[in-house]
Amino acid sequence: MGFLNSTLDTLYQRHLELSNKVDWGYHRLLPWERGRNFIDEPWNENQGTISPELTMAVETAMLTEINLPWFTTGLQAVFADAPSALKHFIHTWTREEDQHARILDVYLLLSRNGDPDMRDHIRKNVIQAGWQAEATDPFAMMIYTSLQELATRVFYLNLARAAEAQDPVLTTILRAVAKDETLHYAFYRDAAKAYIEEDPSRIATVCRVIPRFVMPGFGMPNFRQRLKVIAQYANYGVKDYYHSVLRVVLEFWGILQYDVSSSTKDARQTLDRYLSKLGRVAQRETAQA
Repeated sequence: MGFLNSTLDTLYQRHLELSNKVDWGYHRLLPWERGRNFIDEPWNENQGTISPELTMAVETAMLTEINLPWFTTGLQAVFADAPSALKHFIHTWTREEDQHARILDVYLLLSRNGDPDMRDHIRKNVIQAGWQAEATDPFAMMIYTSLQELATRVFYLNLARAAEAQDPVLTTILRAVAKDETLHYAFYRDAAKAYIEEDPSRIATVCRVIPRFVMPGFGMPNFRQRLKVIAQYANYGVKDYYHSVLRVVLEFWGILQYDVSSSTKDARQTLDRYLSKLGRVAQRETAQA
């Protein structure tokens, strides 16, 4: 564990240095001049600055980010006996993530995108439902969070491009949030790689976690319908996850290049079948674009 502890300490210090360079405050990015009183001037669907489809995409992101208290609780439980750098990182990660839901929620309110009463109702239900981590050990959690952070980064950048012609302010906000996700992904990705290099048999865990991966917002109402809208209008679908997230992570870790031992053979076959199936879906989605 000496090698791992040293590596994790280095990765955490690197994260602190980089995050200080990209630090941002949500109060500087929000269009406060757009604010109006909802009592004196009630909301109506013609007041927004972006399309209903992009509004749904931003709402979906906000409704995922809003569960930060549950995410922190889950991560702390899984990392309770992990090296100290991982536990310190969770505190730093929480501090940085805290702005994400807030800036998206306030942006939607200031710009009058989406029904604020309906969104408030859904938000409360999502928080009430909470989130339960499926991963029960630190390494499995790092595999999950590597995928989740990179998927979130790619989603925000693609959504930022889609929003550019409709509301450049939103594009700026999304790119700021994506900077945080980039650094969070880099920490988990490199930490997971260190674990794999220390003990290559851990690739069996990688092979088991990946086919079961779902984004943490999967429990919100109409999640599948939201994903369809996001794929069509926000440029993030199965093909983007397959090519820009999954294949990127697998290549970085070198998972498909490891010799398969008898103890990992079944797990690797499960991963291979999953990749083949997802690859076909991505191919069809690309052909239909």
